Amino acid sequence: MFEATRLWLKDRLGLEISPEKSKVINLKQRYSEFLGFKMKVYPKGKKYVVCSHMSDKAIKQAKEKISTAIRAIQNPADDRAQYIAIQQYNSVVAGLHNYYRLATHISVDFPKLSYGLKLQMANRLRELTPKGKLERGYIKERYGKSKQLRFLSGHPLIPMGYVQTRNAQHKKKTVNRYTSEGRAEIHKNLGINTDTMIWLMQNPVLDKTIEFADNRISLFAAQYGRCAVTGADLMPYDIRCHHKVPLENGGTDEYGNLALVTEAVHILIHATLGETIQKCLNELQLNKKQLEKLNKLRKLAGTPVIA
Repeated sequence: MFEATRLWLKDRLGLEISPEKSKVINLKQRYSEFLGFKMKVYPKGKKYVVCSHMSDKAIKQAKEKISTAIRAIQNPADDRAQYIAIQQYNSVVAGLHNYYRLATHISVDFPKLSYGLKLQMANRLRELTPKGKLERGYIKERYGKSKQLRFLSGHPLIPMGYVQTRNAQHKKKTVNRYTSEGRAEIHKNLGINTDTMIWLMQNPVLDKTIEFADNRISLFAAQYGRCAVTGADLMPYDIRCHHKVPLENGGTDEYGNLALVTEAVHILIHATLGETIQKCLNELQLNKKQLEKLNKLRKLAGTPVIA
């Protein structure tokens, strides 16, 4: 079968396979590596079960990524630069956890991986403390129970060694980001789009406060990655963090004064020209309940409600 596949790819498609990545392996005796994982099978009763780890190469690369992120936190130019560096570190660790937690023994691999890195972190970031306030959101939901959680200048740093195995799930062909049905499947299976969550961590709004950036991330998790008015999936290019009571009217960046909406909804909340309002309404096709939510936000923003 191996030779037949190799020849078919060569003769029909003109493709050569990689000798290093393509081979026949007895999984009862040796590990096989695939996309950063290494897998082997062990007997369990009358059948065999898979035992999987991060590959040695993946562990080395993960150490380098996290080490680089830790160094970036050490000597920031100012508080904002430090905050951005912390968010970058969190996005690196969360991304690695999300990808490799399909390994059956990941709860063994990451504590080993983090041993030397925790010493590096303690030496470079001497103001780390286990005491801090953790706002609701992604980090609290995923890591809030961990005793390894640390804070720097009031900001949480995701614990490297705290990760649990997640059972692999077969995905349907309908699961994708490019159709409304596909996006619905993503939210059904994952709760939120973790790629967008990581994007928010890596891309704070630079002319806003740190409180605003923190609450924007927390809101994304609380709203399950959906618009507060329409319920549509929020994509990185289309996310707007709206102040319910505008800053010029005494509003703040507090969690309760913010809501995540799509760009079209945000325009409609503040629109006063009849032409703009009608254009947005035609695009959004709001139902009665959605229109009620919109009018509540328009009223708080100081714009007339839409009949």
